[in-house]
Amino acid sequence: MQPKHPWLQKCIQKLEELPQIETTTIIEPFLENTLADGLLTIYTPYNKIQYIVEIKAPITLDTVDTNINYIHHLQEKLRNDKRTLLITNALSDAVMDSLLENNIEFIDTTGNIYLNNSSLYILVRSSSTQRKKSKITTSTLKVAYAILQDPYILQYPTLEMIVNVAGVDSKTVKRSLETLYQLNYLQRQRNGTYRIENYTKLLERWEMGYIENLRREILIGTFSTRENIDFNDISKQILEIAQNQKIIIGGELGAAIITGYLKPISMTIHIPEEYNYRAITAMLRLTPDPKGNIIILKQFGNQNQTKYHLPEPVADPLLIHAELSLNPDTRLKETAKRLYEKYIITRQEIAEMV
Repeated sequence: MQPKHPWLQKCIQKLEELPQIETTTIIEPFLENTLADGLLTIYTPYNKIQYIVEIKAPITLDTVDTNINYIHHLQEKLRNDKRTLLITNALSDAVMDSLLENNIEFIDTTGNIYLNNSSLYILVRSSSTQRKKSKITTSTLKVAYAILQDPYILQYPTLEMIVNVAGVDSKTVKRSLETLYQLNYLQRQRNGTYRIENYTKLLERWEMGYIENLRREILIGTFSTRENIDFNDISKQILEIAQNQKIIIGGELGAAIITGYLKPISMTIHIPEEYNYRAITAMLRLTPDPKGNIIILKQFGNQNQTKYHLPEPVADPLLIHAELSLNPDTRLKETAKRLYEKYIITRQEIAEMV
């Protein structure tokens, strides 16, 4: 089973916090002869309502009309018994007003909810944008990364391997494992070791935490080229540099290398924590740009590179899959699916056997 997109997972959690609401989700990109992100079924004591899910990148006043037109067009193609539900990140009041005026049903990650059909009406507008503090810290996320990367690592007699991969001390590892156990992501064995309770659930939680917290901690900056240089030229140049500098390639470029499927238009560069990122920006002639297509992140721990033997220094599939989730457009959905089926599902199978 493929993991839910982190935004979808969080939106479902917000929906299920409402009384007498339960849901099931099928993650399948091709539904009702249309490219979608899944099928969400909402159960109430009296009815069952099905929605075709569309996950869209953060919607602003500049893009809301385009998204409204797209949802209306999609709705026209569907059978009458199914509707389209917009899933997205935090919406502004002005954007919500526009969606409500056009009767676009939506849920955002902060808990704003609008459902309006013959069987169900819900309107929730969050009174505060403050999010609850999670018990899962960035250190816990690093430990989760280590055990998702190698589920068998939990069976080792000492914590040394987890310490090495996660880049945190043994006390933090113990505390993080206990947290994951208390939150039902791990099972405790009779001999005192742990095993993963549900790999997909832990992966979903890790990706959500990566996007919301861990990535922010390791982000150095977003850049673009100073001149109109072809992206392919930059890609070749960074690959040559990476071979000798302990730099790891992720994001779209990493996904293209590891799957052989995507034509990348952006890249993520993972550099050692002690490395001077300005050396990279100088070599590639990059300039800071919040909308740029070159992202530089700090590596954490000692296993950000994939364990699979590849000629290029590519980031682990977990890191690449999480980066692809940041922009859920059509071209990246299929790439993420291929990446999951080629690499990550094998780890899931190992977790189930351990």
